[in-house]
Amino acid sequence: MMTDIIWGNGSEILSSNSFILNVTHRKNGNKLDYSDVEKIKIIEADIPGLPQNESEWNKEILGKCTHEAFLKCEIQSRDESGMILAKVSHSGVGGY
Repeated sequence: MMTDIIWGNGSEILSSNSFILNVTHRKNGNKLDYSDVEKIKIIEADIPGLPQNESEWNKEILGKCTHEAFLKCEIQSRDESGMILAKVSHSGVGGY
């Protein structure tokens, strides 16, 4: 089963493991629709500067690592509040 993927720029930090993504690109063939602004909860991360251990994360660290960074979100699901649960990684410059 193919995973839905969206890309965009990190914006406001909501908590130590969630943030707002300004969505700029969507994978062709995504099963679901995604708006231009989505709330993302990180369930797995590959983000330079973000500690491996989630217990060390906080809003300040997450903000430094995601603010205005171009991020790839591989979507696992959407919870009942509408937040997207995703694997989040830094996207290569210019590429996806």
